[in-house]
Amino acid sequence: MSNRYFGTVAVLLLFASMSSQQADQAANAEKQKAANAQQKDAPQKENAGDAIAAMMGGAHIDKEAAERGRKIFVPACGFCHGNDAHGKSGPDLVRSALVLHDDKGEVIGPVIRNGRLERGMPAFSALSTEQLADLSAFLHSRAADVSNRFAYKIGDLITGDAEKGAAFFNGDGHCGSCHSATGDLAHVATKYEPVELQRRMLYPAPNLIDVFLGRAVTPSAPTKVTVQLASGERVSGTLDHLDEFGVSMHDSAGWYRSFSRESVTVDVQDPRAAHEGLLPKYTDYEMHDVLAYLETLK
Repeated sequence: MSNRYFGTVAVLLLFASMSSQQADQAANAEKQKAANAQQKDAPQKENAGDAIAAMMGGAHIDKEAAERGRKIFVPACGFCHGNDAHGKSGPDLVRSALVLHDDKGEVIGPVIRNGRLERGMPAFSALSTEQLADLSAFLHSRAADVSNRFAYKIGDLITGDAEKGAAFFNGDGHCGSCHSATGDLAHVATKYEPVELQRRMLYPAPNLIDVFLGRAVTPSAPTKVTVQLASGERVSGTLDHLDEFGVSMHDSAGWYRSFSRESVTVDVQDPRAAHEGLLPKYTDYEMHDVLAYLETLK
């Protein structure tokens, strides 16, 4: 009996050990699967800007090939077409249909090698296939810089008068009724570049471009609403929908409530309303003055 008993225990222990090993193997496989997924996703996040540029009609540009092409283009072609390919005595190649339809020099290659002597363009017959491909990459990069808004470089926006901006902020703009230079706007100029600061000043809602690029986005504060019934009762909550017929909300307890506009008084507290109300009232000078003032909050 004792031998049979110990044999049964040994078998159970063996099965338990095998099950534990299988569980560990399964767990390790899941960990490896997750790690592989993260590695797979990493390049996609790093190249988010390129992905959006491609969605907007752009294509991936080999930057090293484009730089090699620039070094060929400037001394050989820049005197006629301009160093930036925008044209000089020769035509603008950035907007050239020939360049647009080219792929690695297959279209522009014969023109470059044979020249267009009747138009004053010499032949460059010594250029290799690789050099032509690099020239094509350079010209495509110039076209992409023009068409791709993500590559556009904005000039100096700080052209206003900071003192006048402070006066508008605390006076006619009534900005100080919601914001404070020592409170929510303290050091705001160190958090954002001028172009982003101006966008947030004019349109405080989250930007979809930030979402596509994977940047941290702070959700907008929800719009609050207070409904006063004919009986005098007041119900407050987060606004869901409002039109000329009805208003709906989630009240402070989380319950969904809806009312007909005919029998209630509605008071909406939208944190973006003041910004939207200023848009048709701002002058260009006032906008730049306020931005100049905000740039002093560092």
